[in-house]
Formats: sequence, structure tokens, C-alpha cells
Amino acid sequence: MRIFKLPNIYKKASDIVNQCEEGYFSVIDEMGYPKVATRSNVKPLGIMGGYFSSGTSGHLIQSIRQNPKSSVCFHKGADNITLIGVSEIVEDLEMKKMVWVDWFINHFTKGIEDPEYGVVRFKTERVSMWIDQQVYQFEMDEIRQVTSRCGLMCNSCEWKEPNQCTGCIESNGMPFYGTCKIAACAQAKGLTHCGECSEMPCEDLKDYSCGHSEHSDHPKGARLDVLRMWTEFGRERNR
Repeated sequence: MRIFKLPNIYKKASDIVNQCEEGYFSVIDEMGYPKVATRSNVKPLGIMGGYFSSGTSGHLIQSIRQNPKSSVCFHKGADNITLIGVSEIVEDLEMKKMVWVDWFINHFTKGIEDPEYGVVRFKTERVSMWIDQQVYQFEMDEIRQVTSRCGLMCNSCEWKEPNQCTGCIESNGMPFYGTCKIAACAQAKGLTHCGECSEMPCEDLKDYSCGHSEHSDHPKGARLDVLRMWTEFGRERNR
């Protein structure tokens, strides 16, 4: 994979997905061909995926029951993001309540318990996108892997190879430039990463991620979003 600042790209791409009101949802039909339809982006989760709604008797849900492989495309201006992964039908009533929005009543007149009201959870496995005149492609496994305390993705860090840096986790809080006080703090608390801390984001981490240094995140807060994502992945593993 080409070296680039993955947390920054993750943040920008997730912001675009979350801002889009609609996505182009593609499934595999009964003949084995892709079929695309515009779907309201009712509960986006950035590039991690999101929740969509459809009638249970419609082609979207029927196709997913036969083949869960799917993709969703979003675009804003000249930027384009395609998420490739799998979909699952949500049966849990509490989750369906969370996804419900008022205008759904126009389609599902019996409300949340309408047998036609269906909810789909899309989970991203691969990402392909065109942002700022550049192509980026990566597997979600690349960003699921916790590689730092602060949310930096060490495997894609531009300083890693030139400085033979092993990262703050492997080096026990001592990356190539010396002691990292954020890593030291997380380690002292017995945390895998700062996203597990009840004080996240503390002032030190906020300054590190949202400050004005050349090493701060652009866009600001990118590492904070990565930490929230790692925390969510951890919850999913424990369910």
C-alpha cells in the first residue's frame, strides 16, 4: 500500500459519507448481475458502513437474503467513495426503532412494527475512493488493527520506515523521537488505546490531534475519529 496519512483520509472520507443524504446501493440480483438503486442514507457510520431501510418484500432485501455481497457509493463534488462489503437484515426491534425516522410513516403506515418495514446494516470490508484528485484503496482490516495509543495508524505513517520506528505500542511508549506522553499515560492506565479512556479526548490528546502543528491532523480530529472507530470495533468483538 502506498504510504499516506490514513487517519486524515479516513476522517475526510467519513465526513463525506456522513454528509450525503443518499447513496447508490448495489446488490447482486437473482441472475447474478449487479443492481443499483438510490437509497436514503438514514444512519451513516462513516466508511464503516451504515443503516438503510427498504420494504421487506422489495428487491433490495430479497437480494441480500440470497447474496449478502453489496456495495454503496457516495459522492460530493468531485470526490467519490465506494464501500464494498456485506449486508445483513436487522431483526432486532430496538435497533429498528433507532433507525426509524418520521417520514418512514409514508411508506410503512403501521409504524415500526409494520411487517414491511425492513432495515439493512451494511458493513464495509474494502474501500475504493477518489479524493482530492488521488486514488486510495485499502482493506478495512488495515484500520481495524490497533497500531498506536493515540489513533495514529503506524503502518501507514510516512515517518515509520525512514526512522526505523516500531511505533509506540511495540516500543513501549518510545517511538523514534523519544518518550510519548500520550502513550505513557494510556499504558499507565492499562489501556490498549486512548479511545478506551473515560476522559477521551483529554486536553493533551485534543491538542495533539486538533492543534496547529505540522504534525497535527488535517482535517483536525482525524485520530479522534479513528479512536472512536477502534472502540466500536472492540464492542462488536465482545458482543
